[in-house]
Amino acid sequence: MARIKLTEKTVSALPSPTAVAQTYYWDKELAGFGVVVGRDSARAKGSRAFVVRGRVAGAGERVKVKIGTHQTPRADNHLWTVELARIEAKKLLGQMAAGVNPNAEAEPAAAPLGPTLREGVETHLAKMRKKGRSDRSTATFVHETNKYLADWLDRPFAELTGAKLIELHQQIKDRAAKRTGTNPANDKGAPLANRVVAHVSASWRSLNKKLEGRLGNWNPASAVDKDTIKPKRERIADEDLPEYAARVATMRSPIRRDGLMLALYTGLRNEDVRTMRFANVDWDAQTLRLPNPKGGEAAAFTIPLSATPVLILRRRQSDNAKDLGSPDARWCFPGIGTDGKVGPIADLRQKDKDNCTRFPVEDVHSLRRTWESIANDEGVSELDQHVLSNHSFGSHNVNATYISQHIDHLAACADKIDAGITRRIRGEPHRERGRRRDRLQSVA
Repeated sequence: MARIKLTEKTVSALPSPTAVAQTYYWDKELAGFGVVVGRDSARAKGSRAFVVRGRVAGAGERVKVKIGTHQTPRADNHLWTVELARIEAKKLLGQMAAGVNPNAEAEPAAAPLGPTLREGVETHLAKMRKKGRSDRSTATFVHETNKYLADWLDRPFAELTGAKLIELHQQIKDRAAKRTGTNPANDKGAPLANRVVAHVSASWRSLNKKLEGRLGNWNPASAVDKDTIKPKRERIADEDLPEYAARVATMRSPIRRDGLMLALYTGLRNEDVRTMRFANVDWDAQTLRLPNPKGGEAAAFTIPLSATPVLILRRRQSDNAKDLGSPDARWCFPGIGTDGKVGPIADLRQKDKDNCTRFPVEDVHSLRRTWESIANDEGVSELDQHVLSNHSFGSHNVNATYISQHIDHLAACADKIDAGITRRIRGEPHRERGRRRDRLQSVA
């Protein structure tokens, strides 16, 4: 077992295990005080939980007590640090020396009164999976409930009052890290805080339905006035597209370069581009199947591929093995994970030297908005745009309802958008705008 001096710096730098589920590190200065490092998940770094271990005087039994998780809130709303955990460890070791088992004291409170939040979370998660929600949606739900509702999961729903949720909503915003690329008109952390409250609300509804209304009529999440989130409206202006394409061409990774350009030419979401598989490309029909997009399997759809995306995918099919250094041929835009295995690329943009910013600064959703704007300028109807990009139309997801456009019609729309994007990247003027200028000049 490794023994090191536990400090904020050393705990933050501890490597996450890969071959085992967790690794223990014990403090050199205080015997029995340690930290347990968990394995990384697909979406988050492994947890670092402080523990204390010792023998209970008189009983001879050796016990281990969890103190708290590094950088998560305590009951007094302070975050667990190494020093705060060391102070708590000394108290617990003192209790053991006095013949008191700290775990035995906690046992009577372990049986909550009434259904717990964890029961609600598990019930709603089962419902999400039954309804075929996407892996990304379920992973987000699991990650955020475990991280931000950890102190409430094993407590009765009855204790999670509206006032407590209002307080939690504000705490999440106060502690959220400032992110680049978000809409500055929104409060820092507001989208995340809203989602966590929505997770509680959904868990309450699912569990209350399962219990036939025994939780009552009042959903505590109803007490929270969630922030109004203003969506970003940025797109790349027509006159800036040549410069954007030139910047993308300077990227180190040809896989990322092609991924971003395919996103621009299709208007697809970041997740749909990253996880694209060659098995879902019909080369003869020149179509792409999206089997599990936003909305889950029920919203699966097929789109036609215009000339430029076909060329990009052909290039990836022939060059991926060389560019990646691996023969894996499943993913259109592959990457190699920390475990050395090939999977979908984690980020279509590259990290800058400071490891905090991305290049180019425009995210994939900005490309999606650019695609929609150009499609509109090229005369493609709003309905056709939404079918091609799997976007809601009114209150409906167009690919999950009765709306069905003929693939040949959609192919003509995709070709029109493709030509419009290519003209703009080449710096050629918009035809209709040119005609309008000519008419104005002739009138003058």
